[in-house]
Amino acid sequence: MTTTLPRTRVVDERSMGAGTTVRFVLLVVLLLVSCGYVMGGITRVFSHPAGFGRMGCLLASGGDPFHGTALDSLLSASGQGKAYDACTARYEPQLPWWVSLAWPVLLLAVACLLFWGMPAWKARRGRVVPLAAIDHDGAIGRLLEEFAAVAGLARVPRVVVDPAAASTGAVVFGSNRRPTVCLHGGLLARRRTDPEGFRAVLLHEMAHIRHGDVTVTYVTVAVWRAFVVVVLVPAVAYFVRSAVRMSPMLRPAELPALTRGVALMAFMVVLVYLARADVLRHREIYADRAAMRWGADPRGWAVATPPPPRAAARRALAAFAELWRTHPRWDLRRDSLTDSAALFGMRALPLFLTGAAATLINYQAQNATSRWNGPWAEHVRVLLSAGLITAVVGIALWRSVAHAVLTGRRVPSGVRAGLWLGAGMAVGELVVDDVTLFRWLPARPEVLALVVLAGGVIVWWTTQCAHLWVRVWRGRTIRPAMLLGLAAMCLVLSAWFAWWQRSGTFFAMGTPLDLTRLYEASALDSVPGAYRTTPVAAMVNLGQVAGGPLALPAVAALWIVPLLAWVIRPAATTPAWVRGAVQGGAEETPGQVEGAVPSLRGVLLAGVLGGASGWSALVGVMAVLHTRQPAPGQLTRHFAVGYYAWVLVALGAAAATAALVASARARRFRLLTALIAAQAATAMAFAGTFALASTDGCVQPLNTLVRTCDWRPGMSWPVFHYLLGPALLLGALTAVVAAMAVAAVAAVRNARRPSVLSPAPAWPPGGQGRGTAARRVWVGALCAAALGVTATAMADTPRQTSRPNTTSLARTPDVPVSDRTRQIQVIIWYAYGGEDLVGRFMTTSRAFTGLLVQGKGTIEESRVRPYCASFLRISRDAGDYFRVPDPQAQSHWKRFTTQLEGVGRTCEQATARSDGELLMASVRQLVGATASAGAATARMDAVTRKLPLPGPRSPR
Repeated sequence: MTTTLPRTRVVDERSMGAGTTVRFVLLVVLLLVSCGYVMGGITRVFSHPAGFGRMGCLLASGGDPFHGTALDSLLSASGQGKAYDACTARYEPQLPWWVSLAWPVLLLAVACLLFWGMPAWKARRGRVVPLAAIDHDGAIGRLLEEFAAVAGLARVPRVVVDPAAASTGAVVFGSNRRPTVCLHGGLLARRRTDPEGFRAVLLHEMAHIRHGDVTVTYVTVAVWRAFVVVVLVPAVAYFVRSAVRMSPMLRPAELPALTRGVALMAFMVVLVYLARADVLRHREIYADRAAMRWGADPRGWAVATPPPPRAAARRALAAFAELWRTHPRWDLRRDSLTDSAALFGMRALPLFLTGAAATLINYQAQNATSRWNGPWAEHVRVLLSAGLITAVVGIALWRSVAHAVLTGRRVPSGVRAGLWLGAGMAVGELVVDDVTLFRWLPARPEVLALVVLAGGVIVWWTTQCAHLWVRVWRGRTIRPAMLLGLAAMCLVLSAWFAWWQRSGTFFAMGTPLDLTRLYEASALDSVPGAYRTTPVAAMVNLGQVAGGPLALPAVAALWIVPLLAWVIRPAATTPAWVRGAVQGGAEETPGQVEGAVPSLRGVLLAGVLGGASGWSALVGVMAVLHTRQPAPGQLTRHFAVGYYAWVLVALGAAAATAALVASARARRFRLLTALIAAQAATAMAFAGTFALASTDGCVQPLNTLVRTCDWRPGMSWPVFHYLLGPALLLGALTAVVAAMAVAAVAAVRNARRPSVLSPAPAWPPGGQGRGTAARRVWVGALCAAALGVTATAMADTPRQTSRPNTTSLARTPDVPVSDRTRQIQVIIWYAYGGEDLVGRFMTTSRAFTGLLVQGKGTIEESRVRPYCASFLRISRDAGDYFRVPDPQAQSHWKRFTTQLEGVGRTCEQATARSDGELLMASVRQLVGATASAGAATARMDAVTRKLPLPGPRSPR
């Protein structure tokens, strides 16, 4: 394929969406969500000041926020879910739904007042004067009418003058509908000495109005200032109050959370300011280039600037200071007049800030809307975060790739940009409590490397996808192809966020990454050895991930979207969108874009090779397992599970072979070709292995599960249907790893070679439409197969729509607990419900025995029955309450609840039969229950004796 490009190639920045407005939207959404999260939490604390905050129920359940991991605390609470829910409903209740919305609404109301009030304040009398008061002959007014007409404005904006401002600039404020241009006194003086400079400044301000910069800029300013008033100041006051009033008893656990709260506020300030300054610098360059197109003299930007510092330390300091400026350097602005590259580059800071902002939005939205937890709520949250990242980062990636292709520059790989995005997401996790709770760091901080890696892989894929489509697209505008790629990126990011919320955070909290350690940590000693093997562990974990509603559609999008590029017929002339995007001359030179796509035949041949290797691997597995085949009638489920796990390994081998071959042959698009080949190989190997499994018993050396020959698809399909989702997911993961390995080897080899351009492509270049019809048939078949396989894998499969249920792992963690922690746990257990239960029991038992004494041997059953019911109710409530955190006291308490239940049952039987002997037996049982309760409270008293505690009463 050959595409012609102009000799002097300058890309029009207007040819693709700038993406700056959506970055303002990202900041506004972040501020609104943070307002609901922060102020909702503070309101919750002040609404229910009793108790020990959010640690009270955890400590009462036996959790250890001081030394245990976050996972240990979660298991301790989830193991007593009914008691924990009742405790939080009493001591840590959720706020009414309207409170969660009231704070963001208040923030918006204050922001609206500021947005409407700031222009009036800036244009107040005494500070500025109308232009007519200075422009007596109307000359400036006529110039402004001319400039407004050149800029395409419907009307001349309102103009005022600030006579006291000595600078030679101007500023626009207000809104897009009612903009006001304020001319500085120095600019009016410049009009006579430098009319071209005067013209450049005013055209620059008209460009801001034409681009719609005024409203979005001042909305962001108004929301930020409202955030300072509504959230930042009260939050700082609350943190100071919490630090002063922090309980010495709970300080080890409260201090990390309080520090993160302060860090969150500081991080928000830095993030919002830096992100806003970066966007405003870009807006300035856009306005400069627009003014140039409208006839501004470049000499208007000829401002003397000091030479750059020579010392490395001073250069670094200057670069750091540049990050905080809302206007770019004059030398950069002058260079951007003739080269738009500054508007298309991928810079680390915006990527990092976007990743951090998305993580904060995702976590804070999850907590602020916790009362609406459910499938739809989770999808809305992850789509919000993924959509914002896609809109900001995705558009910037496509712009950068298109600019590089159209100007003949090196196309960025996207890996470094993705790692910066992932680093921002990882740092965002560290300033919230999602994976840390009461600790300074997560129990497994290395798991956060997965977050960084995920950002790198997703952006790497998006960059290659953009590169591929930019090279083949023939339409009038690139936006349809870009929207397709961005939709796929959003889906993949959504799947990632959903998995991270559902499982990734638990790994960071301390969940073992392998099933053997998970079983040991969960005290599941009865699990057979077959379930502890690595293949079975991979099968189970992949099955859980594939159960997510977005996982398999995301895998399908990863290879269907790039595969569709092969249906585009090569263009014989320069595409219309290229002609519209490139400026700088009408002459064209052919041959700038060759070999736009690799050979589809080569990619599919790699898939066929991988499928054949998968069949071979399964044959080897069946031959080995045949030697271990149980005797007739002794086949166990454990043996079958191991066999199917090795089937999944064979499918992974097919994907690995295809991905390695395809990515090794590819000069460009290593990741895309690896994904296509791996998924094709997985589908092919799956069909072959299903056929082999369905004919098990027909080839004697390969007999594995059965010994007689027959066609048994009905027996194999249920298990293979379960394996299909994990196999597709494993194929995608294997392709990513293979492409990374091949790319790393290629990078090392290229680094050792001389820096010489090699024109020979690794794939045969495409011709002028030859074979397009055949490619379309193959692509259509592959896409139909991909959609069918994905739909089949998702059909009738349990979908995971929320965090996994940890009840199956629930137990009291075998983590050593210090004496002081044990004392605190017992104190809070007693204060949060134990004291009430003991008091109810003592009151009821005294009244019951008093009733019996007063009766003097004769008493009506109707007077006794309420006490029987009370004893049963207290026994039931004691059983529903937390276990006593001290094992010895729990032993006495368990005996007490059992004896008390016996008291109630015996008492009921005595009243039903009018049997005095049974009634006296219940009294004797009551004496035993009283002794057990006394032993339990005595033990708790001994545990807590050395701890001087103010506040809630202890068992003493």
